[in-house]
Amino acid sequence: MGSNNRNKPCWCGSGKKYKKCHLNREQQEPLTRGDLEAYSKNQKSKKICSVENLYPDECSGKIINAHTISKSGSLKEISENGHVMGTKPSLAGLIKSDGKLALEKVGINKASTFTGFCSAHDKNIFSPLEDEKITLSDKQLFLLAYRGFCRELFHKEQNKETANLMKESDRGQDQMLQAMLQGYAGAYDSGVDLALRDLGFIKKEMDSILVSEDYSKINHCVFELDATPKILVSAMITPEMDFQGNELQRLGLQNEVYEYVIFNCISYENKGCFVFSWLASNEKHCDRFIESLLKLDNVQVSDALVRFCYSFSENTWASPSWWNSLSEEEKNSIGKRLMHGTPMENHPPDCLVDDGYRYKAMSINKRELRVSEKT
Repeated sequence: MGSNNRNKPCWCGSGKKYKKCHLNREQQEPLTRGDLEAYSKNQKSKKICSVENLYPDECSGKIINAHTISKSGSLKEISENGHVMGTKPSLAGLIKSDGKLALEKVGINKASTFTGFCSAHDKNIFSPLEDEKITLSDKQLFLLAYRGFCRELFHKEQNKETANLMKESDRGQDQMLQAMLQGYAGAYDSGVDLALRDLGFIKKEMDSILVSEDYSKINHCVFELDATPKILVSAMITPEMDFQGNELQRLGLQNEVYEYVIFNCISYENKGCFVFSWLASNEKHCDRFIESLLKLDNVQVSDALVRFCYSFSENTWASPSWWNSLSEEEKNSIGKRLMHGTPMENHPPDCLVDDGYRYKAMSINKRELRVSEKT
């Protein structure tokens, strides 16, 4: 980088002049633990009410740690001494553990929470899930999906700040490493922008369903369980591949509008259910994804769902005794899946294909596909 480039736009794409951005970058102080701790503190301080735009006059203004998975109805059923097994991903923690994620005990008061609803709306909107008998009604299934979606949008907005931090991670590094790190950060940032674009469209659709209570606009695939599941989850993804390893959607394409599927596993009355939900308009890829799962028998589906959860969601929580019952090979297999989809590792194309392990995490006794009539 010669001095004649000082006033030109920086090569990293920040939009700043080179002299205000990467000039003498290798001489700058690298990120410190204090920088990471400040970032983590800022992330934890974010508080919003996801439905304030819909019901502004009813918002209490008191943002709470809302559970995406019911604490009293689900987490308590699989907890032991008030704890479940899950991950606590953070940049500081990843650096401390050499970039590896691992399951650890987490108190159920902290498991699955996010500061995305005020106290009034969390209670009023999700009362049919928390205070009524679970019947798997269309309304209850939608509310499960809506809560999981709001968490995903909340964390995607946080990921924008992660991208900004990643762009600062090349401070004090040589120019070759700067280029590599900026490449990673740029790709991550672009992916976050695409996701936020799509999630903005989906939020409008989901809000419309919430207000109108027209549940014909969302589809569900329900697997009913005849015993309490050993793992619980609430998340949303863009299906990249199906359960036979076929490609569905290739991420990172600027002109592509992606389809998303929301998934939840809950327990109630010593049984439970695993539910996939997707907008009826997302029929091209989501339908194929679900069809590939329905090709499997119930025992195969049970193991496939464990592979799926640990490859695609950090908001997966497990019974400690179930986790301790697994062999070291099975634990290592899950440990490797925890890294899928992180900035360090993409999802392998065959990550949902049968790996030979039998996790015995849930027992399926019924399956139901609820889809809207296509016109």
